[in-house]
Amino acid sequence: MTQPASRSSHGTAQTRAFQHTLWSRVLVAGGIDSPQSRQAIEELCRTYWYPIYAFVRRTEPDRQEARDLTQGFFHYLLERNLLGKADPDRGRFRSFLIGILKNYVRGEHDKDKALRRGGGVDIVSIDEEVAEGRYACEPSTGLTPEKLFDRRWALQVLEQAMERLQAEYARSGMKELFGELQPYLTGDGESSFAELGAKLNKSEGATRVLVHRFRERFRHLIRAVIADTVSDLEQVEIELKHLQAALREH
Repeated sequence: MTQPASRSSHGTAQTRAFQHTLWSRVLVAGGIDSPQSRQAIEELCRTYWYPIYAFVRRTEPDRQEARDLTQGFFHYLLERNLLGKADPDRGRFRSFLIGILKNYVRGEHDKDKALRRGGGVDIVSIDEEVAEGRYACEPSTGLTPEKLFDRRWALQVLEQAMERLQAEYARSGMKELFGELQPYLTGDGESSFAELGAKLNKSEGATRVLVHRFRERFRHLIRAVIADTVSDLEQVEIELKHLQAALREH
């Protein structure tokens, strides 16, 4: 059974790929007047809206007020073309974004909240009930707004990596195989390798190799997601450690 992607010899090829994707969505989003930039902006909004909402909600007890602040923040980003001022040489997009967000929230508490709604135009669609449902599952104590933002960012990275992995298997006609292997990403598979091998008509040894490659590909895709918003390869490893630390926070 053919694997969905090559996992050998990253090296120079990985560096070239990184250079092509490095801050790509952020830089494209800075060019406000093109279809490509609008698509990138929409993607950025989808990626970051819940981490941003969770940050705001941690500091704002009123859910409608939190929604208005979140919508207003995205409007603020676009109105002032702040994405165009993002500088890869200054490090991580996550840090760039949270710095602007904190300043924005401080300033907006003194303004009329109607102004934060972007004149009635939703920059990013927020399903308030879904957002509140997700927020209700957040740890109630121990996490500052900054820590919660980082945790939601980390989980978003994992979700995107999982989506990419699933898409790779689907394109290769191995959607069912993905479903069988997914529980083994965290070592939580309900059956042994021998039992899984029996399902896949493979030996236990071949099944272990298959799961190992599956996990390796997932780790590679996590790095690829992170690579979109950092300035160099060393920053990927730093952000990976930050991601692991954020997931350990309670």
